[in-house]
Amino acid sequence: MKAPIYFFLFFSYTINAQFIAGKILEANSKIPLPYVNIGVLNQGIGTVSDQNGEFYLELNPATINDTLRFSMVGFTRKDFIVKDYLTQEKTEQIILLEESVTSLEEVVLVRKKDKKYKQKILGNKTESKFITGGFTSNNLGNEIGFITRIRKSPTFVESFNISIAKNTYGPVKFRLNFYDLKDGLPNKNILEEMIIIETDIKTGIVSVDLTPYDIVVEDDFVVAIEWVEDLGIGNLLFSAGFFGSNLFARVASQGQWERIGVAAIGMNVGVTY
Repeated sequence: MKAPIYFFLFFSYTINAQFIAGKILEANSKIPLPYVNIGVLNQGIGTVSDQNGEFYLELNPATINDTLRFSMVGFTRKDFIVKDYLTQEKTEQIILLEESVTSLEEVVLVRKKDKKYKQKILGNKTESKFITGGFTSNNLGNEIGFITRIRKSPTFVESFNISIAKNTYGPVKFRLNFYDLKDGLPNKNILEEMIIIETDIKTGIVSVDLTPYDIVVEDDFVVAIEWVEDLGIGNLLFSAGFFGSNLFARVASQGQWERIGVAAIGMNVGVTY
């Protein structure tokens, strides 16, 4: 019997680090905000706030003039120059994020009741247990995704599916993100609210009904999953194959996206158009 094939890609950087910590709250209610993305733009240095809105991060002194960003779907992002952030008092920093306001001028696309729609699965359907892949690092905020080519505009996204080949953690949690494209890479998150996927499946298909989110796209987009909780030692492997939409990945929150031409992860979306 042939041995299974596993592939991972690991990124690394050398750090003479300075440790920072803080807590992120909703500006009006002062309620802690979980799963906020915190990181230095395009540097692979980032993390995600925990359930209590708290975060811990090591900053590389070489990024002293770079931008430290705090962002979350549904909220206005907040940016600091790293050196300015570090000159603040050394007590735990409280970061307040304000809810973003949706423009009243935005056009809302709805389905026509008298139109016949086509249904399609877009993405990679593999359920292989022989070829597998996983997140490309253990950093919180690590993301992997693929470009989804739509057939017609508008396209309504109804479901997300991913094939888990091996899960030794038990309950796991990751975030689902959708991005538009710029210069062939993921760009801006097009979701209006956060989508968290939770499962304890050891092996099998995880399916998520997306109809409550009213996701409508008019152009090609990227579907990505994001590692948002530190679970310690274990394995979370997804089915993969050598044919299909290639992966894009970024090592940590606010990091730079890169195309990873190794294999395609078994995840896809169900759409109508």
